[in-house]
Parts: sequence; structure tokens; C-alpha cells
Amino acid sequence: MFDLIGQFYSLVEERHVDWVAKGFLFRDLTVYTINHDTKLLGRIFEMLTEPLLQEIADRNGYTLETPEQQNYYPDFILTPMGESSHRIAVDIKTTYRTYRANGTVSPYKFTLGSYASFLRNGTKNIAYEYDQYDSHYVIGFVYDRGEDAQASRPYALGDIESAPEPYGNVELFVQEKYKISGFGTGSGNTENIGTISSSDIADFRDGNGPFSQMGNEVFELYWRNYPRYKAAEKLYTGFDSFARWVAKSDSVDSELKSRVAAYERTIHS
Repeated sequence: MFDLIGQFYSLVEERHVDWVAKGFLFRDLTVYTINHDTKLLGRIFEMLTEPLLQEIADRNGYTLETPEQQNYYPDFILTPMGESSHRIAVDIKTTYRTYRANGTVSPYKFTLGSYASFLRNGTKNIAYEYDQYDSHYVIGFVYDRGEDAQASRPYALGDIESAPEPYGNVELFVQEKYKISGFGTGSGNTENIGTISSSDIADFRDGNGPFSQMGNEVFELYWRNYPRYKAAEKLYTGFDSFARWVAKSDSVDSELKSRVAAYERTIHS
């Protein structure tokens, strides 16, 4: 397996990627500006990321594709040429900063997809079977929303520099999914995996989540058994109750039990 993280950062630097789009160019050379709609900006970051991933795929003997179905996981699939396994999943995630009254950045987090779909049956809402993927990466973007970019306005192509920017101050990270996962959901009424929460993107770049110490297998164990939103009975609702469940469970491998116990001793010492 090649170093996806290192190659992506290097390529962004080599290409001097400008992540800020101002609008859409039409055939009459009129540019219609965009606002900071989160779904739209998410798609723009996907568009800007795709050629970089394509270059990385070409360099390393992989193919790059996207799911045929909408809203299927992942956003991008890298597969070794001539193989139907050892795939790499890449998801694009975005969020914007909010600021406290004193000007400091409030902690932010991302959602990492449903824990009630392909993690549980291997085929639901995913391109190819889950077991065909060797690794799962997230490319995350954090940005400031532009105050002046509210409604779409037409600009001549030559005047585009005077158009307001819908977002700016873009920072990004690339990391394996399990290393940035937290213990809670993305929001209170969804079945989405939530990340760690931080106001420093270095925590995401460095993969400072709790599962980075316990491994991907424990991450999958945790979220495969995490209670559904409307479940009447809940095995656990956070790490402490998860650790108690793991210790008592006859179905959990002893190696995973030892990893959970070691992390529990670390946080309670």
C-alpha cells in the first residue's frame, strides 16, 4: 500500500491548489456567483479533489472511480489495476468554523457516515462489499463562510476579481477514518458516526482520536454494535459502558478485549 496521506499533501503543495471557487462560468462568459450553501461547497471540494486523486491513482497503478448510485459510500474508490479487492475508500467531508465572542474558534466536528448500514451487513449503501476495502480515508476541509456571499449575482468574466468570495481560509487534513472517530454520533437524532471535536485541525491531521490507540478493529466493533437511535435497549452509550460490555462479552476476541482494557487504564489512571 502506498502513502496516500503523504502523496496527497505533496501534490496539493506542488499544484498550488486554490480551493476557493467564486461561481459558475456560462457559455456567454458570464460568471454567476455562489453562496456558502454547505452541500454546494461540499460538491466543489469533491470536484477539486478528484483530479488530484486521479493523478495519485495513475502514479501507483490504481484505478479511480465513483459510485454509480447517489448517496453511496464512498465518494471515491481506488482499486489496484487487475484486482477486485484491496480497495481504498476516500470520503470528502466539510464543515465551517464558528467563532466565539472573543474571536477564538469554537470546536468543530464532522460526520463519518452511517453506522447502521454497510458496517452491519457489508453491502447496504456502499459500492462493492465492505470486506473488499483495506482502508478508509477522510479528506476533510474547514473554512470560513464569506459574509458578503448571500445571493447569486452575474459578473463579466473580466470583473470576477471584484466578486465576493463565498468562503475562504481553507484548511484540510487527510487521515484514516478510525483515527478521527469519537465515541458519539454526529448529531443527537441521526445514526451517523461522529468525529472527535476540536478547534485545532492538527488533531485531525495527526489522528488524535481514541481509536487510533485501540485500532480499526475496535472502531468497527464499537460502531457495529452502537445502539440504533430508537433502540429500546442499549448495550452501551459511550466508552465506559462499552468497556464493561466488552469485558463481559463472550463473542469479543481476547486481543480486542486487551486493547480496550489498556485504553481504559490509560484514561482512568
